[in-house]
Amino acid sequence: MPSTDGAEDDILVRFRGITAGLDRDAVADATAPADRRRHEPSADLVFTVRVDLHHSNPPIWRRLELRSDLSLEDLHTVLQTAFDWAGYHLWRFAAGGAPFDDDAQQFLCEFDVEEGEEPDGIPAGEVRLGELLQAEGDTLEYLYDYGDGWDVEIVVEAVREAKAGDAPARATGGSRAAPPEDCGGLRDEEDLKTLLEYPASFDVAALDLELWSGTTMLTGPEDDVVPALLLEPLTLIGRARAGQDLMDRALLLSAPLAPLPDSAVESALRALTWFLERADAEGGIPLTGAGYLRPADVEAASAVLPQMADWIGMNNREVHAVPLQMFRTSLQRAGILRKHKGALLLPRRARAYYRAGNVRELFLGSLVPSRYETEELAQVVLLTYAATTKPGLPLPMVEIARVLTAIIGSSESGPVTAGEILDLPAWHPLANTGTVTSRLSERGLCFSPEATSLAREALTR
Repeated sequence: MPSTDGAEDDILVRFRGITAGLDRDAVADATAPADRRRHEPSADLVFTVRVDLHHSNPPIWRRLELRSDLSLEDLHTVLQTAFDWAGYHLWRFAAGGAPFDDDAQQFLCEFDVEEGEEPDGIPAGEVRLGELLQAEGDTLEYLYDYGDGWDVEIVVEAVREAKAGDAPARATGGSRAAPPEDCGGLRDEEDLKTLLEYPASFDVAALDLELWSGTTMLTGPEDDVVPALLLEPLTLIGRARAGQDLMDRALLLSAPLAPLPDSAVESALRALTWFLERADAEGGIPLTGAGYLRPADVEAASAVLPQMADWIGMNNREVHAVPLQMFRTSLQRAGILRKHKGALLLPRRARAYYRAGNVRELFLGSLVPSRYETEELAQVVLLTYAATTKPGLPLPMVEIARVLTAIIGSSESGPVTAGEILDLPAWHPLANTGTVTSRLSERGLCFSPEATSLAREALTR
């Protein structure tokens, strides 16, 4: 069989001759999707758009009015509100094709930008709607949750010049309830009947009110109007729907409020002081061989711990005195107590504050984190709700869980739960500050006026 080496060499020589004068960057640019952005309109416009969830049967759609100066990141927030989703998952926009199409220009969420797997993708926050939509018939694609694949088409139906007072987004029509989060991509009526009580329902007036009243946050936090500790959580939550409630509460904290007098703080922190006094004594607070408080100490601590006031039982075994055990464990997690050689002792920092008579500062410092890890971010959010919920009323656990899920994301087991909030180190010290006088059935989710005031002080000092 004759050799082909000579033919292959000839082809290689010819290829090198053809490509020798080409600019490598130009070759790379030729393979990138076309830039479909245009100059923004000289005057702000309002687009009437129809937004359809692809492959839904019967159709699930919304009709919206959108200002052309909205960023695509803002538009993401509007669409989350319009379809009653919660912003837990990744998302992107695409022009000139479907998301992930090679020929379509991609506009990415922050996480996709940071991952850098699509170097030609553009951050969605840097692009205005008016750069992509300008005339009737223009389209834009949106994809939310790459697993469930909620793919949405946005089509311009009408265009007018914006007038003074036009909201960034309004709702004027629509049909049917949207599929709920994490339902596996179901979008047929028969499937949704198993998940939604009224799959045919849609309240355009309620959606319009939500968009018009500003509950969809389309602006970021300003460092001169909210406490510094809340800048990071507010930035991380971005434009998710839950962010507006957190922002509203952060703004409440900007109003000056006189701190509690020292005498009131001393009385409110009597449970903490009980542990500090005994842990500072010679040998600290001795523990049983199993690592629990001794029966006599359980009885004495239960007498000063507010959450033990209505606890059923003899209260002489820590394993049965759950509020006491949780309080003691929280003090250890907060660095106020430490276990050493079968006893509870004071760490150096806690001892210094206690011996200086500054229990207040020790308590406040234990509530506020020194670095922003997941748990510390969650504690700042908890403090915000504790500081802005009327004393004696239950904290809105569902809303807190929604905010935390938007900030830190879902775990493998799902969104943040009320149980995880109750497990935060700051919860039990706050719950055992002062005396709560609400109904017994709600008392576990309520804080006292003293706890509310100290939570505020911890955030704003």
